[in-house]
Amino acid sequence: MSFSSAWLALREAADAAARDRGLVAALTDWVRAQDRPVEALDLGCGTGSNHRALASRLPGARWTLIDRDPALLAEAARRTGAGTLAMDLALAPGGAAALLPGEAPALISASALYDLVSAEWLAGFVAAAPPRAAIYAALTYDGRERWTPASPHEPRALAAFHAHQQGDKGFGPALGPRAGAALASGLAARGWRVRVAPSDWRLEAPRDAALITELAAGAAEAVAETGALPPSALFAWAGARRRATRVEIGHMDLLALPPD
Repeated sequence: MSFSSAWLALREAADAAARDRGLVAALTDWVRAQDRPVEALDLGCGTGSNHRALASRLPGARWTLIDRDPALLAEAARRTGAGTLAMDLALAPGGAAALLPGEAPALISASALYDLVSAEWLAGFVAAAPPRAAIYAALTYDGRERWTPASPHEPRALAAFHAHQQGDKGFGPALGPRAGAALASGLAARGWRVRVAPSDWRLEAPRDAALITELAAGAAEAVAETGALPPSALFAWAGARRRATRVEIGHMDLLALPPD
């Protein structure tokens, strides 16, 4: 599964506003405390939004951006100037870790990635992560949504959307809203010091009308594929979402620092 550069551009401002600043500050402090340059990997980099959000805060970090979509990777290289490596993440959850020098402190970052991967992929990633690495995962969808005004069909439609999210996105059956908790528990079990914080989108029309419209359309397409709502209910619910004036989409940020 890949995303268009237009969609990634549309969501970038909402992502930037939603990131938890406390976790970014803690990551900044950790990087600055290292006694040598940090090797930073960004998994599923898209056009480089994670790099744009973090690079100025992490002086001396040497970035490698990784994505399975060559077009997005080329755009990321053009916009960030960072080193890039085309890689099929579905085949190598531990392969990213193998790119890191064995003695160098490292950062493995990702944004809006882990809700797309399977439990098996995530377990492999956690098992392969270098024990001295910091892991920063931003904007993992957690299933909470509030659309105002809401359709009476919203609970049933949202449940269908969550079911659709757990289909195969190229990494096996996706974890969807369960991903953030699974990543946190897996890393904590291996000894990382894990902190999580909400990073919810808070959208309002007309300021965020384009993003609201795109979210409504994408969700309507997904729910239609499930067949969970009869056509009349689907039509009414999709229309209510398009007309929403306020939308909250739940995400979580995670920072896992290596044991002291």
